[in-house]
Amino acid sequence: MLLLSFLPLTAQEARAPLPKVVSASVPFYPRLAPSARIQGTVTLRLSTDGKSVSAIDAESGPPMLVNAAKENVKTWQFEPHVPTTFEVEFRYRLLGPECDSECKCESEEKESVVLQLPTNVDVSGMIPAICDPAEKISKKEMIWRRFVRQLSILYKLFSLVATTQ
Repeated sequence: MLLLSFLPLTAQEARAPLPKVVSASVPFYPRLAPSARIQGTVTLRLSTDGKSVSAIDAESGPPMLVNAAKENVKTWQFEPHVPTTFEVEFRYRLLGPECDSECKCESEEKESVVLQLPTNVDVSGMIPAICDPAEKISKKEMIWRRFVRQLSILYKLFSLVATTQ
């Protein structure tokens, strides 16, 4: 007796196991991307020849980040395996520094790279801090002027109410 199952296989069962990365360069945040406030997720479809990446197709992502991710995966070397195709996701995230009134800028989070190869890469970079103490003072001054103006309006309103009673 022959039993056939028509239940679909899960993605893991349908594909060969993912290859193990034995060598790779550390990915980086492209130099101009933080200044341009470029961040996002890059999805690449990689094909391997049994030892290294043989083809790279960009599925999605900002072009500047796609190029950086492609350059990085070109450095990957794998343990010998059956040639396969799989997706890898690079997540590029920007961190914003907090600046005080004296332009001392810090961030609670530090730049980092987290590798979960061969399917996930997280890269964070710092947004460049541009701090002008004169600008900070003028913003404070503008807030103060707005506050004084609002107090003046309130005073006039209370004066009108008092004279009408």
